[in-house]
Amino acid sequence: MIAVSPLHAAIAAHRAAYDAFQIAPEGEDSELASCELLDALDALVEAACAFPILGRSLPEGAGALLAHLQWWLTDEAVNAADYQPNYGILLGRAMDLAVVLERNDFPLPRSGERKGSASGAYPSTEPDPIIAAIVAADMANAAHTATLVHLDEDDEEQVELCNAAACETDRTFSVVEGTMPSTIAGLIALTEFYARDAKLYDRCSGGSEYLAHVARALIAWESSGRFSGGWTTKTIQQQLLEPVIPPGENRALSGVPGQAEVEAAWHALSMETRDAIGIIATDMVFQAFVSGDAFGPKDQPVPGRSKRAQKIRGEASDACCRRLTELHIVIEDALPALFGSAGQNPDWAVAMGAQR
Repeated sequence: MIAVSPLHAAIAAHRAAYDAFQIAPEGEDSELASCELLDALDALVEAACAFPILGRSLPEGAGALLAHLQWWLTDEAVNAADYQPNYGILLGRAMDLAVVLERNDFPLPRSGERKGSASGAYPSTEPDPIIAAIVAADMANAAHTATLVHLDEDDEEQVELCNAAACETDRTFSVVEGTMPSTIAGLIALTEFYARDAKLYDRCSGGSEYLAHVARALIAWESSGRFSGGWTTKTIQQQLLEPVIPPGENRALSGVPGQAEVEAAWHALSMETRDAIGIIATDMVFQAFVSGDAFGPKDQPVPGRSKRAQKIRGEASDACCRRLTELHIVIEDALPALFGSAGQNPDWAVAMGAQR
């Protein structure tokens, strides 16, 4: 049986509890799901704080933890007050992890993505400073949003903290503006960061400044010849994801992507991402085989009613369920053109009338 790291287990449990809470019917079921979600959050905090960040190697799953925290902190920023002190603890943990992982040449995911997502299609042999700058800006923005929740403007201490958080958000944004990307992945991350920020905040004359920054980066890359050596087949394949479902266009009869679009999206993934998905899927099927749920008592790979046999089958069945949850998370995050970004429907669903 392939062992699941404690961090991966805590992440998967928290995401599963989060998803279960979203669809729980109102009433007793919703209250029960809420309690399970809070328990899973406590377990995530415990797992996230169970290891020192400085002075030694980070444990398996540290990168996945940062990506998961980036998603959750951003998604729940408006409810930060309801999650204290856990929200503040995880926010600080995420900021520390971002710095240490970038310092150790760890390929950080772009905002809102877990490690192993489509961004993995742009490998880099050296850390890109723009990635760390973007992560810091996203975390600062989440922290500022948290201070705005239930802000009492008559409370001087709260107002002071809010203003300080706003200043930090502006500072980190200025760092992004002053940092040049050194990889294609960084250039794409920068473009997406600006597009997302402009859509949310529409900063004063931001559009022209953003485009000017991107233009300077493109000119620098072109003049050094780095495009010809760095723009790989994977990058070209990744572009296939863009026209899969053009925004607002009704495709065929239903508008739902067909087999061709699914295959194109799959082939556009990086080899590392496809390997990760394949390993998860293979282990999930193997655990289902070991559990024997699809076989009669005499045909089970681990037959018998002994405590040992029942324990093996039970553990394999549980592992299969965990792997299925993990498979959903990885695939959905790796293919935003099909499934949408975190908390949002994809363009093809919006074109059919779904909410963004």
